[in-house]
Amino acid sequence: MKFHKKRMLAALCAAAAVSAMSAVPAMADPLSELRIWGPVTVNSENQLTIDNQSQQSYTGEVVIHLSEDTKILNAASGMPVAADQLPSGETVYAYLSPVMTLSLPPQTTADVILTQIPADYRVPDYIEVKSFEAADGGYQLTAADGLVFQVSSDCPISPYLTRNMLYLENLYPGARCLVWSDGTTASRIMMFQPYGPEESGSEDTVQPHIQTGWVLESGEAGTASAQWLYYNPDGTLAKGWVEDGGKWYFLNLETGRMERGFVQVEGKTYYMQEDGSMLTGPRTFTPAADGSLS
Repeated sequence: MKFHKKRMLAALCAAAAVSAMSAVPAMADPLSELRIWGPVTVNSENQLTIDNQSQQSYTGEVVIHLSEDTKILNAASGMPVAADQLPSGETVYAYLSPVMTLSLPPQTTADVILTQIPADYRVPDYIEVKSFEAADGGYQLTAADGLVFQVSSDCPISPYLTRNMLYLENLYPGARCLVWSDGTTASRIMMFQPYGPEESGSEDTVQPHIQTGWVLESGEAGTASAQWLYYNPDGTLAKGWVEDGGKWYFLNLETGRMERGFVQVEGKTYYMQEDGSMLTGPRTFTPAADGSLS
């Protein structure tokens, strides 16, 4: 604990040397070991205040400035969560820049924030890969912060918000991932872009294959429970309007999920049918007893 306090003090001094107290430093490289957790006390525009209870850095309130690069993720699924869905009292885990301002409370930025954590759930580790080597019929994944995971040869690995076909061999030193585990054995890995080192043209690099089009995220196809996503030709997640097969679909601007029912877009109302396609012909809607339309 004394070591962490000394390290934090050094980080605070570094912040004073390179920036004015009101400035918010950029994310440091390589990945910091400063992971904090605690309840959200304030959620205002583009920033969160967390009451840090981790005992691994500055104890008490820490202000985290959010940017377009900050990933707020569901701890169980790894899917993005909108910042306005973090209510006061919600416990989150945040991976912080090691550089903070000298203000009280200290201010910093975060690379990843994990939220919507189920009870008694082991939160995944956000890591930078140091090495990934064959071992005992599987692999050993060593993180830059010293964590070590045993990885079976059939451990699932998936990309973040793209449909690239990834293999465990795509992991390389410097890659950043979320690793779900029991503390020693990985059960699932999610990899963030880029999916290969800068020398990706080398013959030794396994290149990911991009899958595009409609992908069933959850539920059963052909039922109201089906949650559909659409991936562009470059593998990125589509949002907003998408034309496919002569029909128009609207994908949620936050999650990318296909919308059904009435949607409001730029002041206009549209009706998306059960298959997600936009209604273009006449249809009669009968209000329910409470006056609602569906």
